[in-house]
Amino acid sequence: MVSVQGQTTGIGKMTRFISFGPRARRFLAVTVALITLLVIVGCGSDPEPAPTTVTTQAPTTSTTVAPTSTTVTTQAPTTSTTVAPEPAPLVEPAGSLEDLYITDDTTGRDVMARLSQTEQDCVREGIGDAWYSAFLDLTLTVLVRESAATGVSSFLGCLTEDNVLLMGLALIDANYGRIDPQARECRIAVARANPDMIRVRYAVLRSEMGTIDVEALFSSTKESFDCLSVADQVNVLVRLTTRLDQEDTFSGQDIVDMLDETEVSCLREEIGEELFAGFLEATVTDAFAPSASLLDCISPESQTAIFSAFTASRVDGLSEEAVACMASTVAESPNILAIGFGTLDVDQLNEDELAQLADDAAKPFDCLNEEELLRVLTLPAVVEQ
Repeated sequence: MVSVQGQTTGIGKMTRFISFGPRARRFLAVTVALITLLVIVGCGSDPEPAPTTVTTQAPTTSTTVAPTSTTVTTQAPTTSTTVAPEPAPLVEPAGSLEDLYITDDTTGRDVMARLSQTEQDCVREGIGDAWYSAFLDLTLTVLVRESAATGVSSFLGCLTEDNVLLMGLALIDANYGRIDPQARECRIAVARANPDMIRVRYAVLRSEMGTIDVEALFSSTKESFDCLSVADQVNVLVRLTTRLDQEDTFSGQDIVDMLDETEVSCLREEIGEELFAGFLEATVTDAFAPSASLLDCISPESQTAIFSAFTASRVDGLSEEAVACMASTVAESPNILAIGFGTLDVDQLNEDELAQLADDAAKPFDCLNEEELLRVLTLPAVVEQ
């Protein structure tokens, strides 16, 4: 059980936020799903295969004893031969998890080579020798994209505390295809200073955390976000919005219900009657995907109200005050509103505008108390970033 320390508090001025995937071919995805299922079982859950016992028996012989013609049958004693199971493949040491970057060429062997023998044995015992052998040659990119953060928790249970942090960062980077040694070095330092930043992302590890200092957790998350390049920061924001939108029940119909007749008429004219029904059924970002100009039909006040409504639908448990505060803050940043509606073309922004966008993204979180902030930080869409 995770308890939250303190009551409602304001978080200091935010400079950045959030630090943390194309489907592969179906055959490989099925293979990956099976491997993932076995990993989730956890270390030590499958016993080692029992030694195979082969019983051999000498041929039966008959001896005739004179003079009574009585036949006596004698039998040689049975013997047992124990056949040892095939040994697990050896993995030669090669570096540490600090320099692990998961690409299309990375396999399970590359991961195992960076673990201690004790950690390797734990993983092998958890999935069994046969599947362990297959895992060593399995390409990890699909595994990461299919299982995201949730399918690796038991695997992390086999690792030392420091390797949990390092592997967690490698998995997060892999979800984005990021390979940046300087950013990785920076984020490792932040994670080592506050391991909860990584542990909170994996549900099975939260029970080990005890009381969470949410303000320190958020501060570490911002620091880690600051380690990324501006382009990667904006990429995180855009993908996070898309991920939240995919799970959202707020639709184009909800938007129309909040608009006046003039705004709705403008949308109908821009979209066309034939496509308007699709707009009503679409999620927010899908609804506005055909053209960013659709937002021109909606007044700034209505945009802010809509942002407030779909924020509340995406994050359960936010107070009305928090939602209103966030909407008011976002209203001052057109680019954040545009990201929320999925209409921002980040390629059109210069470096200074991108940096300002990353700064603006943190401001709404000043509106949250510790309980609300922790709820946001543990959303599946957030922990996968």
